[in-house]
Amino acid sequence: MALPRWMYGDPAKVYERMEAGRQKQVRQDLKEDPFGALWKKGEMVMTREESDQVEELLMVWYERAKPYKVALGAPRISPYCRGMDSSDVYADADDVDARINAADAEAVEACLNELSWQARSAVGMHLATKAGDAKVWRNPRLTPEEAHAAYQQAKVDLLPQFHRKGLLRRAL
Repeated sequence: MALPRWMYGDPAKVYERMEAGRQKQVRQDLKEDPFGALWKKGEMVMTREESDQVEELLMVWYERAKPYKVALGAPRISPYCRGMDSSDVYADADDVDARINAADAEAVEACLNELSWQARSAVGMHLATKAGDAKVWRNPRLTPEEAHAAYQQAKVDLLPQFHRKGLLRRAL
C-alpha cells in the first residue's frame, strides 16, 4: 500500500498536517454563557463548578510543572541516601497537601499528554497568563481566538478523563 506523496516529506510538516486534519474533525462550536457554563449546540457540556474545578487542577499542574528544570552537574544527594524516605512522623497539613497536589499534578500530566499540540499549547498559554505574570503569552501558530477555542475544547476533552481518574468532586 503506497502512502500519499505528502507523507514522504518533512516529518514535522507531515505531523502538523495530520494533526490539522484531525483537529478539523474534532472541533465543535462551544459557547460560554455569562455564568461560565459551556454549551454545544444548545446542550450544556460543562457547568461552572466543573469548569472551576478543571481550571484549579490545571493550575495545580502548572505550578508544579513550572519550576522543572533539567538537572545538570553532580547530583544533590549522595548515592547511599537515594533510597531513603522521610517518615510521616513530623508531617503537617502543608506536607500532606503538597503530596496530594503532586499526585494530582501527575494525573493531570497524563491526561494532558493525550491532547493535541494545539490544545496543550493553548492550556499552557492560558495558565501562564493566568498565573499572574505581567506578560501575555502567545503562540505564533495560533491566533488568540483559536487559542481560546482550543483551550475551551481542551477543558471539555479533559472533563471525562478527570472524572475517570477521580480528580473532580461531584456536585451535591
